[in-house]
Amino acid sequence: MKDRRLRAEWEKQSAILMAFPHKNSDWARYIDKARACFIHIIEHILCFESVILCVDLQDEEGIEILCKHFAPFQSNTQSALQEYVEGYLNTDIAQQSLIKPYLHTFNTQSPYTLHIMRVRTNDTWARDFGALGVESAGENKLVKCIFNGWGLKYPSHYDNAISESIFAKKHIIKADIVLEGGSIESNGAGVLLTNTQCLLEKNRNPHLSQNEIESKLREYFGLDSVLWLHYGYLAGDDTDSHIDTLARFISEDTIAYITCDDKQDEHFESLKSMEAELQALKQPNGEPYKLVALPFTKAIYDDSGDRLPASYANFLFVNGGLLVPTYGDKNDKKALEILSKALPKHRVVGVDCRSLILWHGSLHCVSMQVYDS
Repeated sequence: MKDRRLRAEWEKQSAILMAFPHKNSDWARYIDKARACFIHIIEHILCFESVILCVDLQDEEGIEILCKHFAPFQSNTQSALQEYVEGYLNTDIAQQSLIKPYLHTFNTQSPYTLHIMRVRTNDTWARDFGALGVESAGENKLVKCIFNGWGLKYPSHYDNAISESIFAKKHIIKADIVLEGGSIESNGAGVLLTNTQCLLEKNRNPHLSQNEIESKLREYFGLDSVLWLHYGYLAGDDTDSHIDTLARFISEDTIAYITCDDKQDEHFESLKSMEAELQALKQPNGEPYKLVALPFTKAIYDDSGDRLPASYANFLFVNGGLLVPTYGDKNDKKALEILSKALPKHRVVGVDCRSLILWHGSLHCVSMQVYDS
């Protein structure tokens, strides 16, 4: 549908959607580190815009921690509710919050607010279960794809239902395709970047060919072209090579991507091949894309000795800023400098994600933008 446009992540946002870690998830062994890391991330986002945080209905400990950290903000609760009801949030849940603790609003000592939605959650990866923002016939809509736990690897029944639980039905467009937000990149002008490793993985859409998948992407997101990569991966990435860890649009004509200069590293050949693919891509006007090379981190391992998929490409656009994951690596500073030069109008800020990467994801993976309504 050409009256529909998949928005770019640097467009004006209303809030960032996240989900808080709880003990009944895979975060159990790292729960204290995880919660502290999420609060750290939330504080950084709140310097730029509001946060909608999903907290599991059974996670009273998590609510207590959040209540202790963020001072309750009562005076503007009603106006904040009204603002979001008129925007995106599900009216029924918001109305119930007047008599039940489904939605809390906290003063964050910033111009922005933390909205807590009580729903059932499996995990924390909002990028992949969150609905995708599109502009459709002049209105903001949310394309809700099917989330099946990255090809049936992990439980996903609660997370798959979150978008339809918290957002008003009038904004939702249901898509009959399994798709995670981290597997696609939009330049906001009709071009989508993705890869075959993830989208053609057999446990996502086994009944669809590559051409059929592309046809659905064009239909739901109003695309003019889909750019497919065939190379690039990170050890420890159990998403089947999500593009948001490898190559990202930072403007309509510019792609930032990770590189590996160590010929002894297992990633060297694959990332070199991905770089060659990116260099060969053409814009709709026939010109090549501008490319911004990002450095690689040193190898990081978990307690079991498994390598973790740390990547500087997993950054998050916020209003007027860019939050970049850091890992206590010598290349942290270099990555921040490169992105600051590439995006001079954005305030580029590093966010320590060493605890987050322990569960094989990073900053962009746990966040999903909700566009200005």
